[in-house]
Amino acid sequence: MTSGDPTLERSIRQRIERTGPLTFAEFMEAALYDPAHGYYARPPVGEGGDFVTSPHISPAFGVLLARCVEDLWLRMGGPAPFAIVEAGAGDGTLARRLLGSLPPEMTVGTDYVAVERSAGARDALRTLAAEEAPAHMVKVLDDMPEERTIPAGVLVANELLDNLPFHRLRGTADGPVELRVGLSASGGGFALLEAPAAEALIDLAPPLAPGEEAVVSRQAPAFLERAARAIVRGYLLFLDYASEPAAASAGHAVHGYSRHRVQADVLSAPGSRDITAGVDVAALLDHGRRMGLRVWDPITQQDALRNLGIGAWDRALRERQSHALNEGRGAEATRIYSARNAARLLIDPAGLGAFTVLCLGVGEVPRPSLLLDGEPSAPGR
Repeated sequence: MTSGDPTLERSIRQRIERTGPLTFAEFMEAALYDPAHGYYARPPVGEGGDFVTSPHISPAFGVLLARCVEDLWLRMGGPAPFAIVEAGAGDGTLARRLLGSLPPEMTVGTDYVAVERSAGARDALRTLAAEEAPAHMVKVLDDMPEERTIPAGVLVANELLDNLPFHRLRGTADGPVELRVGLSASGGGFALLEAPAAEALIDLAPPLAPGEEAVVSRQAPAFLERAARAIVRGYLLFLDYASEPAAASAGHAVHGYSRHRVQADVLSAPGSRDITAGVDVAALLDHGRRMGLRVWDPITQQDALRNLGIGAWDRALRERQSHALNEGRGAEATRIYSARNAARLLIDPAGLGAFTVLCLGVGEVPRPSLLLDGEPSAPGR
C-alpha cells in the first residue's frame, strides 16, 4: 500500500477542518507541490522512481528535440542572444541531451534556462549547470522568467501541463457541481464532496449529463500567458497527452501514478503519487488564438519525431549494430539493439507516440515546417 507523508496529510486535514472542503486544485497543489512534503519535493522520475518520461526512455528524444530547436533558431535568423527555456526541467535529463546535441554555432549567445519548482530537482540542475560551464550557460530558476526578459527563444515543456492543478466538475440533474475534497463520513480519510460550482468554472467546462465528469484547468491557460509574456519573439513547444471526452465521461480522466503503475485513488496518502489528467488541447489553442499567438494544428509525438528524423537515427544505429555483429562484438550489438527498441517506444501509437505536440508562435515567426511537415521532398517527387 502506498504511504504518504503523515505531516502533509495532517496539514490538509487541519486545513479542511478550519476552512471547509478544498477545491481539487487546492488539494492537488498541496499534494504535489508542498515545498517540504509534496510529491515533487523530491525528483520522482526515472527507473528508480515512479515513472519515466520520453527523455529517460531514449536519448533519441533529446537529440531530435535539439534538431527541432536548432531549426527554429535558424528560421528566426539565428538570433543572439537566444534562450532555450525548459519549464518543468526535472532532474536535467532532457537538458543534458539537448545541450550535448546543439551545433557549436549555437553555443555562443545561447542560454539554457531551467525552470523547476522542486528544490530537490533544482539541486540536480545546479550540478548540471556547474558541469556545463563555461561551454553552456545554464540558469536555474524556481519560476518562469519575468515579462519580456527573453528577446528571442524557444520554450519547451514536456509533460508539464497535465500536472498543473485543476478543478473537477460533475453533471447533475440540476446542472454542474464542483467536486471538492473534504473529510469522509467515517472521518478516516478524504472524500469528494459536491459543492456549488462557480459560473466561471461552468463556462470553461463542456456540457455534462448527470454523472459525467470533467476537469477544468485555470492554470494551463495562465501558464500559457506567462510563457508568452516572457518571450518577445519565439516559439512555445508543449508535449503532453490530451484529454479524451469518452474517458472523462467514464470518470477515468483523473488518475495517479506511483511505482510505474496507474492508480485510480488520488485522495489517500497525499504526497505519495503523481496526480494527472489529459490536457484540453482545443481549449488551450483557442486561448492562444485569443491572445494573438500564432497557432498551428497539433500533431502526435509519433509524427513529430518522424518529421525530425527518428527514421534516420534508427538507420544509423542499425548500421552500427550490423558492423558490431560482423566484427564479433556481440555485446555491443545487443546494446544497440536495445537502444533501438527503446527509441521505438517514443513513437508507439499505443503509448508515447500518441502524445500531442503543440507549437505556438510569439511575435513574427515563420511556420515550424520541419517539426510539422518534415524534410521537404526532393525536386520532381
